Amino acid sequence: MFNFPQLLTALPADVALEKLRNGESLQYYHIIGKLDLLQLSTDNTYCFHSIIILHCEVDDLSGVVLSYERPMILSYCHFHRADFIFAYFVGGLLIEECVFYSYLNFSSGGHNKPGFPVRLLRNLFKGFVNFFDCWYEGEVHVEYNIIKQGTNLLGAPHNIPVTFDIQPIIQKNVGNLYCADEGSSFSDR
Repeated sequence: MFNFPQLLTALPADVALEKLRNGESLQYYHIIGKLDLLQLSTDNTYCFHSIIILHCEVDDLSGVVLSYERPMILSYCHFHRADFIFAYFVGGLLIEECVFYSYLNFSSGGHNKPGFPVRLLRNLFKGFVNFFDCWYEGEVHVEYNIIKQGTNLLGAPHNIPVTFDIQPIIQKNVGNLYCADEGSSFSDR
């Protein structure tokens, strides 16, 4: 689990963005600096690029405040910091076999469409994972994850549960999925 080569090619975040802009996937890189996906949008609202990051170590992934119209795939990666607040995964999201070292915020997002699932499979989340006020219109699979500091995926912070239009498949996860708060983004820094 979570295996990738020890020697990755260093790649500055601005060069990584250019590769994504050109339709390339990112594979076997250590992405240095903040990879700000908002820079892929021409209107600060929509991202029409597929985001595929495989077998990488990423210093800082910022995927906030965008509607991803194409698939996002994050597989076999290590993320020292990542944030997806207000992110809509209209084209689907797959996160598998990844390690997230700090607080991860998906709050006020989701909005995948039927046929474009959100799948979190076999990941290690070392910090809290925040799903406050998310709404998932399509399929959701959360399976075989380890969530060290818990999540509010099945809780209801401020009496607002996550909305699932289709019954999610949530099974065989380790950690508290019923937290009634939004965790702390400072607890793991």
